[in-house]
Amino acid sequence: MTTHSSSTMPSVRHGTETYKAQARRLREALASEGVSISHGRALELVARQQGLRDWNTLAAATGAMTAPAHGETPDGTRFGAPFAVGERVEGTFNGKPAQGHVFGIERTIKPDLWRATIAFDPPVDVVTSQLFSSLRRRITMVVGADGRSRRLTGTETGVMALKPAPAG
Repeated sequence: MTTHSSSTMPSVRHGTETYKAQARRLREALASEGVSISHGRALELVARQQGLRDWNTLAAATGAMTAPAHGETPDGTRFGAPFAVGERVEGTFNGKPAQGHVFGIERTIKPDLWRATIAFDPPVDVVTSQLFSSLRRRITMVVGADGRSRRLTGTETGVMALKPAPAG
């Protein structure tokens, strides 16, 4: 199976409905040839045709397309999703330097709060104790438009603070 680094992730050009329709057409075409596959399998095959590993990755990438644009107003206030799928990020996790790429981002029920899955490279230590450590490569947290971790109530947790990494 081909894997892609964040800098070579294929671009996703359509929304999920387009890819679901492709899966339906694929399933119908195979059925006409006597090959039966489930709709789920057809979705996985469509994702692989797009160069991605599975349907969840494709759905996450298309979700980033439909999320409001992110950026800053002239006074420096950020708006919209803090990151896009595949984007490199850097900052801190439990006060320690952290870097990686956005594996997934989705809206929450609360305005201006997003559920972000970050793939850290190198892994981050999620433990604050000096007596032991626990390294994690992937973490999902709720973040605000500023890239700081939040509870769903909107209050900051102080655990994670990330921003897009400079290009280069």
